[in-house]
Amino acid sequence: MSKVYINSSSLLQDSFRLAAKVYDDGFRPDFIIGIWRGGAPIGIAVQEYFEYKNTPTDHIAVRTSSYYGINKQSKEIKVHGLHYLIENANAGDSLLIVDDVFDSGRSVDALVKQIKQLMRLNTPKDMRIATPWYKPANNKTDIIPDYFVNQSNEWLVFPHELAGLSEAEIREGKSELNDIMDILLPKS
Repeated sequence: MSKVYINSSSLLQDSFRLAAKVYDDGFRPDFIIGIWRGGAPIGIAVQEYFEYKNTPTDHIAVRTSSYYGINKQSKEIKVHGLHYLIENANAGDSLLIVDDVFDSGRSVDALVKQIKQLMRLNTPKDMRIATPWYKPANNKTDIIPDYFVNQSNEWLVFPHELAGLSEAEIREGKSELNDIMDILLPKS
């Protein structure tokens, strides 16, 4: 399968496009969760967009863990870091969950279920999902993101990703890093 390399500039632009879709839809989240790792920079951009539009939001990063290797997921997904949301959000609040890609959907599904289980009657009534990239053919859940910018079923390589790439793939797919290849690649 060929790999699609997403550079940092296009990811930032797509993050602001995503924020504009949410904003133009009239949704004003009280809380934004960026799923660590890949969703954190997108969550930051979405939060900044809302702040720029004079719409403050509370924001946090939470982590899910399920991957045990490149393109491999374990069966159980763990959710870490919900304490702040549990302590501060209420049923009358709205929540936007942001990630870099909605692939199998299992991480977002586990996150939503964990929020509902831990917050019970205090669960924000309006929870929505936003992502720059949606892979509909890989979706293993009944969830469809409320907001997305791009659809693809290709292998996506995000700006921060290096693990699992060959030296040739890094040189070819991440040419914006040419000035620092000497610190990324092994010395010959």
